[in-house]
Amino acid sequence: MRMRLTWPTVLIGLTVLACHTITEELPQDATPVNPVNAPIAAPAPVIVIPVPTVTPPPVAPAPTNPAPAPANPNNPAPAPAPTGGTCALPPGQFNANCTMQTQTFLNRVEAAIDEVIATDPSAFNFGRTRGGCANCYQVVDATRYVNRVAQAITKNGVCGYYDGEELAVKNSNAFNDQFDILTSDGFIRRQGGSYRTTCRPAWF
Repeated sequence: MRMRLTWPTVLIGLTVLACHTITEELPQDATPVNPVNAPIAAPAPVIVIPVPTVTPPPVAPAPTNPAPAPANPNNPAPAPAPTGGTCALPPGQFNANCTMQTQTFLNRVEAAIDEVIATDPSAFNFGRTRGGCANCYQVVDATRYVNRVAQAITKNGVCGYYDGEELAVKNSNAFNDQFDILTSDGFIRRQGGSYRTTCRPAWF
């Protein structure tokens, strides 16, 4: 027998279906996947290779007082450089042609000694003098004294040079006079007693 559906019956069925909660199965949250980090290569170690520093060998300083060259008997020794002031004359020719003649520069030597006494008094002991000479003072610094006299006389065309024993004086290369301005016991030697010889031509 065929069931005849009436309109009320249909409404009741729809109501029953509406009461059922249609649930949709939601997908469960997927477990977060940690991204796989790509392996990072460790930095290559830097190896520092020391570069050797080449130190040049030390250069020996030039000697301040070089040893003189051996004397050659065939060549005359050159004239030494004056220890006084700047001499405007060219060097002379070393020679031993020196004899006692008539002095030319005694007044110049006396004036130079007086200048050194006045300008460098610490080189002298004014409390002691040589017998018979009131201004022949005792010299307490012989090296300074003789070199200062050579410097003081080297001016106005006149040149002075102390050779270690005597003071040589010239105003040309034709000749020079030799003076001994220091006694063996350390006093100033002055006046005519200081003149020794004249060399022709000038040796310095």
